[in-house]
Amino acid sequence: MGRNIFHFLLLSLLAVSCLPSQTDMPRTTPAAANGFLRVQGRHIVNASGRPILLRGVNMDTYYYGYVWGTSPWEYATQEDIQFLERLGVTVIRLGLHWRYFDTSLGFDLIDAYLDWCEQAGIYVILDMHVVPPEDDILEGKMWNDPAAQQKFLDLWAAIAARYADRTIIAGYDIYNEPAPPHASQWWSLVERARAAIRAVDANHILFIENPLIEDGGFHLMADPNVVYSFHDYEPFLVSHAGAEWVGDSPIPVDYSYPGAVLVNLEWADWSEDAAVLTSQASEWVYWDSGVLTVPSGVEFATLKPAADGDVGEVWFDDLEVEHNGVPQTIYNPGIEDASNADASRPAHWSFWSDSGFSGEWSSEQAHGGTHSLKISGDGNGLGIWTQSEWVFTAPLFRVQPGDTFRLRGWVYAPRNHGNISLGMDYLNGIYKTYDRARLLANMQPYLRWASANHVPLYVGEFGAMATAPGDSRYRLAIDKIGVMNEAGLHWTMWTYREPARDRQEFGLYFGNDLDERLADILRQSLSMQNGHSFLHR
Repeated sequence: MGRNIFHFLLLSLLAVSCLPSQTDMPRTTPAAANGFLRVQGRHIVNASGRPILLRGVNMDTYYYGYVWGTSPWEYATQEDIQFLERLGVTVIRLGLHWRYFDTSLGFDLIDAYLDWCEQAGIYVILDMHVVPPEDDILEGKMWNDPAAQQKFLDLWAAIAARYADRTIIAGYDIYNEPAPPHASQWWSLVERARAAIRAVDANHILFIENPLIEDGGFHLMADPNVVYSFHDYEPFLVSHAGAEWVGDSPIPVDYSYPGAVLVNLEWADWSEDAAVLTSQASEWVYWDSGVLTVPSGVEFATLKPAADGDVGEVWFDDLEVEHNGVPQTIYNPGIEDASNADASRPAHWSFWSDSGFSGEWSSEQAHGGTHSLKISGDGNGLGIWTQSEWVFTAPLFRVQPGDTFRLRGWVYAPRNHGNISLGMDYLNGIYKTYDRARLLANMQPYLRWASANHVPLYVGEFGAMATAPGDSRYRLAIDKIGVMNEAGLHWTMWTYREPARDRQEFGLYFGNDLDERLADILRQSLSMQNGHSFLHR
């Protein structure tokens, strides 16, 4: 899914001036056996030239569990496809793991879904959800691995050669959520993939996603049969509320849709009253910040081991904190745990410097355990470790003016001629109000680009977890689907099934328990006519 994809995702919908007219709006019912789908201007059309809307769900096949022994055959059966037919689904996006193809499993799985969907009249988009040599999405191992890239190209060539004549396949989603170091790496790789596929399959549509990086716009491909795809999980703190796998701490569950939602944190002030160590510490010393008083006009506080000036090398370890005189839980206080996102750095800690200072998760020195936080710097400058990171507020402390903190911990600084402290940084949240208008506005960059280049757009993933507060999951689905339908977009919701009823994430099903309310929203949205949904709050 779009695990993350996190803050890279821009979104919202086509301006009214760019909307197709009602008389041009295609119908939703496919004629899946009547030849290949193809791109014609802003539309996807069938062999008769009739516009088709591809709208449905992702079938993720439990891709993330395969390396731990979960079989993709456990995900769904033909009865599930028949249920989707009754809902009015016209397409599924079938998630594939490259390791499925180490045996005949990958092709056997595709064959079964194609047969089921052909009988139901539902198109299939083949989605390479996990690429070689990775075990899960967004690991970034391919970009500097020519052998893995060639394996990726060879796999797509084999898939395209095998299914070149299957008209139930709408097309190939080349790479789920590419996130290269540089955008040029993606556009180079996807051009090579396009060439490899076209050498054996001239007919199927290619679904090409934008790279999930800062320079994440589309490039127009030299191929007329391409649909451009992006994923839409805005507002992220609603769609992923409570997710425990995005970062080191859970996504907060404090924000609802519609409403004001945290989108980032900004620095506001710092603890000038923290005690400063100016002498050398040739062995580990227990340092006390003294009582720190929170100023007015701030919302959060974060721990801040800091060093400035000619400090040489400084290590911090085994931290403690009191808030208003009460001992508090610190995330990773002994600096022993690795980050879930990056095993080379400590969980819940990130380094910042305004100069040439460096920070390291160090195993050279430790007061307890095997690791500590290190800062290195000679001369003018500043380096700090902080637990402030994007929207991960669990390690932070919510504060009121006049609150007090006291930090204690162990410091080792054998060459110090500068200033070392255990203090606090004070932060404020940055918020945006999300409603239907915001969803539309956020999607404008994509829609304007598509309109200017006269190409179709497909939202490959969107949705919200069941842990989103109140009715947020449903209100967000109603508004997002309504906006996409009015713009004539193709879409597939994430995702059809979670493995068990106690995994309340994105699924339409949790185990065998159907979310009836979400199913009804899908059913009504898929029965739309002339681009207008019948959904009502």
